[in-house]
Amino acid sequence: MRLHSRPDRQIPGVPGETSGKLFLFLVSGSNQLDLARAAALAGEPLKRADPRQIRDQTGFAIGGVAPIGHLIAIPAFADETLLGFDRVWAAAGAHDAVFAAEPHAMIKAAQAVVATLAV
Repeated sequence: MRLHSRPDRQIPGVPGETSGKLFLFLVSGSNQLDLARAAALAGEPLKRADPRQIRDQTGFAIGGVAPIGHLIAIPAFADETLLGFDRVWAAAGAHDAVFAAEPHAMIKAAQAVVATLAV
């Protein structure tokens, strides 16, 4: 699926793991997640999450991890720069599916904590 929006409005979910616990970081597609800031929010160093664990706990495969609708509660953080957009696009459960949302509504639905996450 080709998405006709600016990359900065595309929100890839970036799963991270600490001691077996998943975290979800929502950042603009034009930004990079600051791993030190993310680890500080998680409370310990992060490592790349295992694809099987991501699917087992979210119900989604890598590339389609939506910010909402996970099988279990997963702590989520959203970069503050997302609030500067009128609309953002996020994964909708499959690598070729997305949905549009107003950033405040998406962050609220994801129960994400707004923080400075981008480098």
